[in-house]
Amino acid sequence: MFTLIRWDSPIYRETLALRNQVLKASAGKPFLTKSVVEEKHDIHLVIKKEDRVVGTLLLHPCDSNCIQIKQVALSPDFQGQGLGKKLIVYAEQVARNLNYATIFLTGRKQAWGFYEKLGYVSLMEAYQEDELLLKVFKKSMVDIRHFTNQRELKTNG
Repeated sequence: MFTLIRWDSPIYRETLALRNQVLKASAGKPFLTKSVVEEKHDIHLVIKKEDRVVGTLLLHPCDSNCIQIKQVALSPDFQGQGLGKKLIVYAEQVARNLNYATIFLTGRKQAWGFYEKLGYVSLMEAYQEDELLLKVFKKSMVDIRHFTNQRELKTNG
Protein backbone atom coordinates (compact mmCIF):
# COMPACT_ATOMS: atom_id res chain seq x y z
CA MET A 1 0.00 0.00 0.00
CA PHE A 2 2.72 2.55 1.00
CA THR A 3 5.69 2.80 -1.31
CA LEU A 4 8.83 4.88 -1.65
CA ILE A 5 9.32 5.76 -5.30
CA ARG A 6 12.04 7.20 -7.50
CA TRP A 7 11.91 10.66 -8.96
CA ASP A 8 10.98 10.68 -12.65
CA SER A 9 9.69 7.08 -12.58
CA PRO A 10 6.34 6.19 -14.19
CA ILE A 11 4.74 6.17 -10.71
CA TYR A 12 6.25 9.59 -9.99
CA ARG A 13 4.54 10.89 -13.13
CA GLU A 14 1.25 9.47 -11.78
CA THR A 15 1.79 11.56 -8.64
CA LEU A 16 2.09 14.67 -10.80
CA ALA A 17 -1.36 13.99 -12.25
CA LEU A 18 -2.81 13.56 -8.75
CA ARG A 19 -1.11 16.76 -7.55
CA ASN A 20 -2.54 18.61 -10.54
CA GLN A 21 -6.03 17.33 -9.73
CA VAL A 22 -5.94 17.94 -5.97
CA LEU A 23 -3.53 20.84 -5.44
CA LYS A 24 -2.93 22.82 -8.60
CA ALA A 25 -6.53 22.95 -9.87
CA SER A 26 -7.93 24.14 -6.52
CA ALA A 27 -5.24 26.83 -6.23
CA GLY A 28 -5.60 28.03 -9.80
CA LYS A 29 -1.94 27.29 -10.48
CA PRO A 30 -0.42 25.96 -13.71
CA PHE A 31 -0.40 22.19 -14.05
CA LEU A 32 2.82 20.21 -13.84
CA THR A 33 3.62 18.82 -17.28
CA LYS A 34 7.02 17.27 -16.59
CA SER A 35 9.13 16.03 -13.69
CA VAL A 36 10.13 18.78 -11.26
CA VAL A 37 13.94 18.90 -11.23
CA GLU A 38 14.00 20.56 -7.78
CA GLU A 39 12.41 17.36 -6.39
CA LYS A 40 15.12 15.04 -7.71
CA HIS A 41 16.74 14.51 -4.29
CA ASP A 42 13.53 14.49 -2.26
CA ILE A 43 11.95 11.36 -0.78
CA HIS A 44 8.73 10.49 -2.61
CA LEU A 45 5.98 8.49 -0.89
CA VAL A 46 2.78 7.14 -2.41
CA ILE A 47 -0.30 5.19 -1.43
CA LYS A 48 -1.47 2.77 -4.08
CA LYS A 49 -4.93 1.21 -4.10
CA GLU A 50 -6.59 -0.70 -6.87
CA ASP A 51 -3.29 -0.44 -8.80
CA ARG A 52 -3.35 3.36 -8.93
CA VAL A 53 -1.75 6.19 -6.98
CA VAL A 54 -4.36 7.62 -4.60
CA GLY A 55 -2.09 9.58 -2.27
CA THR A 56 1.32 11.20 -2.34
CA LEU A 57 3.68 13.50 -0.52
CA LEU A 58 7.35 14.26 -0.59
CA LEU A 59 9.92 14.80 2.12
CA HIS A 60 12.40 17.58 1.43
CA PRO A 61 15.54 17.59 3.63
CA CYS A 62 16.27 21.14 4.81
CA ASP A 63 19.40 20.33 6.82
CA SER A 64 20.71 17.39 8.86
CA ASN A 65 18.07 17.88 11.58
CA CYS A 66 14.99 19.15 9.74
CA ILE A 67 12.83 17.76 6.95
CA GLN A 68 9.77 19.28 5.28
CA ILE A 69 6.57 17.53 4.18
CA LYS A 70 5.48 18.96 0.83
CA GLN A 71 2.90 18.37 -1.89
CA VAL A 72 0.44 16.31 0.19
CA ALA A 73 -2.32 15.10 -2.13
CA LEU A 74 -5.02 12.48 -1.59
CA SER A 75 -7.56 11.54 -4.23
CA PRO A 76 -11.01 12.90 -3.34
CA ASP A 77 -12.39 9.37 -3.89
CA PHE A 78 -10.29 8.12 -0.96
CA GLN A 79 -10.60 11.01 1.49
CA GLY A 80 -12.31 10.39 4.82
CA GLN A 81 -10.95 6.84 5.11
CA GLY A 82 -7.94 7.57 7.33
CA LEU A 83 -5.44 7.28 4.47
CA GLY A 84 -4.19 10.86 4.85
CA LYS A 85 -3.37 10.23 8.51
CA LYS A 86 -1.64 6.96 7.64
CA LEU A 87 0.40 8.71 4.95
CA ILE A 88 1.57 11.43 7.36
CA VAL A 89 2.39 8.85 10.06
CA TYR A 90 4.36 6.84 7.48
CA ALA A 91 6.26 9.99 6.46
CA GLU A 92 7.07 10.65 10.12
CA GLN A 93 8.42 7.10 10.49
CA VAL A 94 10.63 7.59 7.44
CA ALA A 95 11.89 10.89 8.90
CA ARG A 96 12.63 9.25 12.27
CA ASN A 97 14.45 6.35 10.58
CA LEU A 98 16.63 8.91 8.80
CA ASN A 99 17.35 10.61 12.16
CA TYR A 100 15.56 13.89 11.51
CA ALA A 101 14.67 15.69 14.75
CA THR A 102 12.07 18.09 13.36
CA ILE A 103 9.50 17.92 10.62
CA PHE A 104 7.57 20.90 9.31
CA LEU A 105 5.01 21.65 6.65
CA THR A 106 2.88 24.42 5.23
CA GLY A 107 -0.82 23.60 5.41
CA ARG A 108 -3.89 24.99 3.71
CA LYS A 109 -6.69 26.30 5.93
CA GLN A 110 -8.92 23.27 5.36
CA ALA A 111 -6.15 20.98 6.70
CA TRP A 112 -5.15 22.92 9.84
CA GLY A 113 -7.30 20.86 12.20
CA PHE A 114 -6.03 17.65 10.59
CA TYR A 115 -2.40 18.57 11.25
CA GLU A 116 -3.14 19.78 14.79
CA LYS A 117 -4.80 16.43 15.62
CA LEU A 118 -1.58 14.74 14.50
CA GLY A 119 0.46 16.82 16.97
CA TYR A 120 1.68 19.59 14.68
CA VAL A 121 1.97 23.06 16.23
CA SER A 122 1.49 26.29 14.30
CA LEU A 123 4.63 28.43 14.21
CA MET A 124 3.14 31.68 12.99
CA GLU A 125 0.00 33.53 12.04
CA ALA A 126 -1.78 32.53 8.87
CA TYR A 127 -0.66 34.20 5.66
CA GLN A 128 -2.12 34.57 2.20
CA GLU A 129 -0.43 33.18 -0.91
CA ASP A 130 -2.41 33.90 -4.04
CA GLU A 131 -5.87 32.55 -3.17
CA LEU A 132 -4.71 30.21 -0.39
CA LEU A 133 -4.67 30.87 3.36
CA LEU A 134 -1.66 29.01 4.79
CA LYS A 135 0.08 28.28 8.10
CA VAL A 136 3.45 26.75 8.88
CA PHE A 137 3.39 23.80 11.31
CA LYS A 138 6.14 21.84 13.04
CA LYS A 139 6.47 18.63 15.01
CA SER A 140 9.38 17.21 16.96
CA MET A 141 10.40 13.70 15.96
CA VAL A 142 12.37 13.24 19.18
CA ASP A 143 10.71 11.20 21.91
CA ILE A 144 11.64 13.13 25.07
CA ARG A 145 10.55 10.19 27.27
CA HIS A 146 13.36 8.08 25.80
CA PHE A 147 16.00 10.64 26.76
CA THR A 148 14.52 11.15 30.22
CA ASN A 149 14.56 7.40 30.88
CA GLN A 150 18.15 7.09 29.59
CA ARG A 151 19.29 9.96 31.83
CA GLU A 152 17.55 8.43 34.86
CA LEU A 153 19.19 5.07 34.20
CA LYS A 154 22.64 6.68 34.08
CA THR A 155 22.17 8.76 37.24
CA ASN A 156 20.35 6.14 39.32
CA GLY A 157 22.27 3.10 38.19
